[in-house]
Amino acid sequence: MTDVGPGMKLLGGTPGGNITLLNGPDGLFVVDAQFEVNAIANLAKIEEIAKAKPKYLVNTHAHFDHAGGNEQFAKAGATIFASENSRKHLTEQVASVDRAGLARPAPRKGAWPVVSFKDGIDFHLNGQTIRVFQSPQPAHTDGDTVIYFVEADVLDMGDVYTKGRYPGVDVGSNGTQAGFIAAFKRVLEVTGPNTKIIPGHGDLANRKDLEVTLAMHQGARAAVEKLVKSGATLQQTIAAKPLAQWTPQWAPSGSFTSDDAFVRVIYNELKR
Repeated sequence: MTDVGPGMKLLGGTPGGNITLLNGPDGLFVVDAQFEVNAIANLAKIEEIAKAKPKYLVNTHAHFDHAGGNEQFAKAGATIFASENSRKHLTEQVASVDRAGLARPAPRKGAWPVVSFKDGIDFHLNGQTIRVFQSPQPAHTDGDTVIYFVEADVLDMGDVYTKGRYPGVDVGSNGTQAGFIAAFKRVLEVTGPNTKIIPGHGDLANRKDLEVTLAMHQGARAAVEKLVKSGATLQQTIAAKPLAQWTPQWAPSGSFTSDDAFVRVIYNELKR
């Protein structure tokens, strides 16, 4: 548990994604709900910390490690908000597939967001302006939402940012590597030198971390694009190890996304 601002705490995401809390007289505002299997335990922990039950819950995207706990949070009294596309995935109005190409089943209706937004929405709670906005382009998914707590100068990026790792580009939910570049450019317009950045997974970060990550994304894309333009096949591009200068730092052992997987995503995107 980490203090990140006035009335704000970060509940570290083990094993799921990070959970952000803003508490105050207007009610407990929560970003993300981790897994279904640990939702009851998380709610007990949150109530112990905040002495309150969640009143508002915003999903950064539809994945089960961030939205899996929705139903239990709703039963505890939370109104669930999500982007229009995230709601479509959660209700299976739009199908999505996992890394193996298998259909992801929709959660029960109790987990569905009851308020959705297309571009963004602002909350005015507990002395904060909470600016919720979508990534300019599909990045991790096509429903990515970023939450900026203006007065506290805290930005929750969901899985648009995973600190110190190659990104998970969920092509089964229409994610794109180009979208990550667009998203980082957008959030760098918002953040300042003292902004605290909450990633979807991992420890707190800062603006410099975002700048370094954007540079990696741009460099990786340029390296793969050079091979694409030379006429290299996907297999030849992977074998050439175009991300060699970044991989030791960005894909240590056990990382969710390997260098080969990241190259495959970029290559296929450039060839479309």
